[in-house]
Amino acid sequence: MPRAKVHSTPPFLVADILRMARRVAAHLARRLPVQLRTFSLSRCKSNVVEKLASSMMAEREKLLENMHATSVPAQRIKDLEAVHKAWTAWSERMRSLQETQKLFETEKDKDLLEMAESELASVREEAEARYEALKRQILTNTRSIKSKGAIMELKQGVGGQESCLFLGEMLRMYMKFCETRSQRALEENDPGMLGAGWSTELLAATPADVSTTSGSGDAFKEAILQVHGPNAFEALRFEAGVHRVQRIPATQNLGKLQTSTMAIIVLPMQEENDAKDIIDPKDVRIETMRARGSGGQHVNRTESAVRLTHEPSGITVSMQDSRSQHQNRTKAWEVLRARLLDQHLQKEASENRAMRRSQVASADRSERVRTYNFPQDRVTDHRIGVSLSDIHGFMDGDDSSGTGLAYLIEELMAKEDDLHLHALLQAQETI
Repeated sequence: MPRAKVHSTPPFLVADILRMARRVAAHLARRLPVQLRTFSLSRCKSNVVEKLASSMMAEREKLLENMHATSVPAQRIKDLEAVHKAWTAWSERMRSLQETQKLFETEKDKDLLEMAESELASVREEAEARYEALKRQILTNTRSIKSKGAIMELKQGVGGQESCLFLGEMLRMYMKFCETRSQRALEENDPGMLGAGWSTELLAATPADVSTTSGSGDAFKEAILQVHGPNAFEALRFEAGVHRVQRIPATQNLGKLQTSTMAIIVLPMQEENDAKDIIDPKDVRIETMRARGSGGQHVNRTESAVRLTHEPSGITVSMQDSRSQHQNRTKAWEVLRARLLDQHLQKEASENRAMRRSQVASADRSERVRTYNFPQDRVTDHRIGVSLSDIHGFMDGDDSSGTGLAYLIEELMAKEDDLHLHALLQAQETI
């Protein structure tokens, strides 16, 4: 039975009374010392973020006090100011939540109670949003590398021709996924959506000659895909590892189930000026040569292929997919820079206990991260124990149902964020 409404006070007066009560409470709160306590919000069950933010605010105050006495790193103050802005916004919402909660608990008038209940839900939602913004700001300021995109290297694994076919399907899936997410973000006018502003470019691909029962398919021994856009590396780095497919191969007509694999390496992409500490051009040996493979007379007459060798590390990158030596040189530098930056991150992660503990799973790239079982119509991510259906929609880059690749990436990011925050707090407490 719906609850009957009893209008004991005119509605327009109710709104005025509630608004006045909130103003008085806010005025009193400003006169008291700011002492915040964590409410039982759905996303604020832990006070880890509050403790980290408090510690960073104390660091900020100390730096500002000693600004004239000692040399203070300007970038650190700038980072802390961003956290302070997010902290202040969240604090204000939490004080407002306290006031509204108290009004809701003490109010006896039914009309005012209903309005307070509605107001409480709205303020709680705003507080949760401010909390997420504060958490994101803390995580952003603790990342040592800020990338402008990602470079995905897809490599053939176990399974022969079937592995090459699977690699081709995965390459198509990632390209379709990026295109779909970017288009959806534009249609919904949501620049914060995962995939907003992303675009792809196929830097290199080595085709494989594979014949299937239904004709020839797109198969590759290896491919390098570049994904431009904000947070592309931060999201797609969870795709690194071994991907396993279980199905009846199209290359045989025996009807026997086969397991094949392919491996993915995801590297951060940076602007040339941002990576001066990562790569020194003097350490790189540049060689040009004639491209190899099919391509007619052009392959035999021009030295369009480029090979870069970073002598200190021994890393070598060859590029010959374009007919332009300049384009091949540019692409080779981007891949080399990404590999060296990845090497730097791997070394940093192995030396930093907090970063090491923040990994959702082992950093070993031989780890099996996901299984694609076609007979059972199932995609399983082994790191978080989640299985999704509609494997064909998944492989087509479609996540309109909310259970596609974007869902898995967001779950992985959320889990790693929580582990990373706890690791940061533990590291601070041991100092």
